[in-house]
Order: sequence, then C-alpha cells, then structure tokens
Amino acid sequence: MTRIVQLNVVAPMRLAAVAARTFSKRGSGSIISIASVLALVPEIMDGVYSGTKAFVLNLSQSLAVQLKDSGVFVQAILPGATRTEIWERAGNDLGALPAEMVMDVNDVVDAAMIGFDRRETITIPSLPDDTQFAAMTEARLAMAPDLSRSVLAPRYQTA
Repeated sequence: MTRIVQLNVVAPMRLAAVAARTFSKRGSGSIISIASVLALVPEIMDGVYSGTKAFVLNLSQSLAVQLKDSGVFVQAILPGATRTEIWERAGNDLGALPAEMVMDVNDVVDAAMIGFDRRETITIPSLPDDTQFAAMTEARLAMAPDLSRSVLAPRYQTA
C-alpha cells in the first residue's frame, strides 16, 4: 500500500508542484497526469488504488483552476482498463476482464492527444457522451455553497 501511495500520490504531487512553479514563472507549459476512471467509481474496485487516482484527479482539477491565467494548461487523463504490461507486473490477469472493457494503449494515447489539442482539463477516452461528465461536474459544483455552513442541515436537526 505504501508503494502505491508513493507512486500515485507523492510522486505526481511533487512533480506537479515543481512543474507548476517552473511553468507559471515562464508563462507557458503543460502538466498532464494519468488518473483513472476508478477515481469516479471507487465502489467497483480497490479503494486504495481508486483513492490515489481520485487524488490525481482532484489535484489536476485544482491546479487547472489555480493556473488558468498563468499560461499553464493542466490535463488529467482517466483511462479505464488499458492493455499494458503493468497488469502482469502487478500480478493481475487482464484476461479476467471482459474484452470489451480493455482498451489498447495506443487508443488511450490518441484520445489523450486529441483531448490535449482540444484543451480538455479531463479526458476520459472510453466515455462516449462527455455531457455525462459535464453534468456530474455541474451537480458537484452546485453543492459547493452548501457544503460548509454554520448550522446543521434541517434533515439533521432534531425537534
């Protein structure tokens, strides 16, 4: 577990911090991170892995807002299961997943580059309808004013 946190949280955070500082001073640059669709649906797999990928997603979204006027572009790519050697190295059987769930790595890269050219902050290569993610984001942001208040929500108030 410590190794996965080092690889998926500590390393991306440190790299992004250095890149953000350097690129914003320069007035240009791009920070591209690899998260995972599991950041959006932690219920379907290992919570530690999906949690680390949710961190990468949150970091990227936050940096995109912080750096929007600095000339620095931030993109997070959220692939689903992708055919790479990482599965075998991790001791997992990619063949155990339905074939229709596993994308070729070249397709992920192609989608990432198209998303980059379109200046997408979030690129989800397998999501056919990007309005779904936009609606989720809109709903999440609509909650923002109500997430921290000085009084209990009426549904938690007794008598």
